[in-house]
Amino acid sequence: MRHSIAVLAAAAFSLPVWPHEGEDHGAPAAAVPTVAAGARTEAQTDALELVAVLADKHLTLYLDRFATNEPVADAQVEVESGAFRAVAIQTAPGVYAVPAVSFGPPGRYPLVVSVQAGDIADLLTATLDLAEPPSIAGQARPWVGWVDTPVMAGGAGALLLAGIWVLVARRRQARTLAHTERTTPHA
Repeated sequence: MRHSIAVLAAAAFSLPVWPHEGEDHGAPAAAVPTVAAGARTEAQTDALELVAVLADKHLTLYLDRFATNEPVADAQVEVESGAFRAVAIQTAPGVYAVPAVSFGPPGRYPLVVSVQAGDIADLLTATLDLAEPPSIAGQARPWVGWVDTPVMAGGAGALLLAGIWVLVARRRQARTLAHTERTTPHA
């Protein structure tokens, strides 16, 4: 019994040093290519597939052939959204950009993208949904900042030790009471 309590206590005290999120002691990970975060939408037809990403005051359009996933280079791409109309400029093969001055406040923006590339002439439609900025949305859950895995593990360890202490104290009290009943003469 005493050995199992010692093992449980050692395990509880070592909880904060067990491997956990945020502390990787291994080799550094290879760099992962990043894509600008922002509002995004997608559309597809039988011939083309389009992904539109709004970031850094530009609407970037990634255009490829639906069947082969091959980038569509040197296409004439026009974007419309309400009164906004612009001709997209190719920044890389299959990647086009337009200034995003019309996409300001949060809301839903319908997009109509016309594409002409060689023998392909297509019209793609999508809706760009701009949500509230993360700083405003993040205020709805203020408790998230203080929830931390090591703190939670330490708290669980403390509760485990308190439970073990209560169990040991009750057993000790029961033994003392049983010993007292055996040694006390009954009248």
